[in-house]
Amino acid sequence: MKKTLSWKEVGQFVAVLIGVFTIIRDTLKRMAIGVEIFEWLIGEGKEFFTETLKQLGENFLKNKRIHIIDENTILVNLDAPIKLPFDGAEIKSQAGTGWVKVEKRSDGLYVDGQKVILYLSERQKNGKIKGYELREELSGKLVLHPNILDALMDNLHFIPEDWKQDENGNIRFIFFWAVIFRDPSGGFLYVRSLYFDNDQWNSYYSLLGLDWDDRHPAALRAS
Repeated sequence: MKKTLSWKEVGQFVAVLIGVFTIIRDTLKRMAIGVEIFEWLIGEGKEFFTETLKQLGENFLKNKRIHIIDENTILVNLDAPIKLPFDGAEIKSQAGTGWVKVEKRSDGLYVDGQKVILYLSERQKNGKIKGYELREELSGKLVLHPNILDALMDNLHFIPEDWKQDENGNIRFIFFWAVIFRDPSGGFLYVRSLYFDNDQWNSYYSLLGLDWDDRHPAALRAS
């Protein structure tokens, strides 16, 4: 059955067209170029116009973070610009590249067909561990990228219910270790996290110099 657009959807489409037209008009107007350029674009300038559109499309795909497949499947671009945890933060190190498939299944979250688990080191289970030491322990493991964190924040229904709290009712602060951030003013290192509080999902970051206990698991793909 053919889908019929609603007035709202038509209005949104028209609004986008007006926005694009405004950018084109204002840019060309500042260059003292009139509407005669449109004849040139479909004539002598057609080849150049086509190549320019290709470059524009390639840049769009390079910077696009999420592509929705269906209600329970999305693709996430690990090469898309990474959101910084705070102004001035720098990327110290990062792992992961290309597009990955993120799926919501009945038994949890999956990335490229591997189930995502919440990992705790033995020292976390029995006490505390410094973030720097935990980082070394996680070396070689398939830790998740913060671009996946942001994709989950845009698609909250993907987040498993048991990520909210542990077995004791404590808030879980779930960390995405694939990217380490640095504060250039002091050289301190940070990693971003996801947690549920005040009836909503939130993202934050923590200093690697702090103690990490059993409330601070790492999100990683089961090997």
